Amino acid sequence: MENNQSTIDFFNDFAKRTKRKIYTSETPYPGTFLYGVTNHKRVVIIPNTQEELSFLIGYHDPKSFDKNELFFGVFCVLNIPINETLIIRKKDIVDKLNPFLSKNIFKTDCDSFDSKTIISGTDFSLVGKYIVNSKTQRLILDSLNFNEGINVGINECNLDFVPAFKDKSNFGIFSRQKWIVDTYIIEELFAKIEQFKEQISKK
Repeated sequence: MENNQSTIDFFNDFAKRTKRKIYTSETPYPGTFLYGVTNHKRVVIIPNTQEELSFLIGYHDPKSFDKNELFFGVFCVLNIPINETLIIRKKDIVDKLNPFLSKNIFKTDCDSFDSKTIISGTDFSLVGKYIVNSKTQRLILDSLNFNEGINVGINECNLDFVPAFKDKSNFGIFSRQKWIVDTYIIEELFAKIEQFKEQISKK
């Protein structure tokens, strides 16, 4: 991203160069007399293809105080109840030193996968349905290595503001730390969500 280019400008340029649709929103919060407007609620939505079956979605509401305040990633619809959740992240050194960790996470019974990831959620059956396949596990591990803070999850981000996801479950590869403005990583994320979508369709 160029130094004088805003984040929204970057994604508008990205969509134009890659011939994709884009939907953006940038809403200022009321400012003060001294400092003017300093906070904006920002949304970016880019369908991967004309069929609009998977999406790049960036969301940031600096006035929100829940976990949905900031996220950025790629998502597709999943046909399961919307109250079921699953989150997968890379295991770190703190996890390895935590003696109580095993009580709070799910396992796939694949040692090589379980040794690198932390899985938690509301329904263990989601692991057996979506995560035990070796190809899916490789896709997850590859996705987690794209960028620091990347997660893979089911219904972890509230996407009700996107018409394609209204009252539907979602499967996503996303970060809650920052928006990604690396075109290579964005295209790789699009490729991965398409591969996930293909695997999910077989369930």
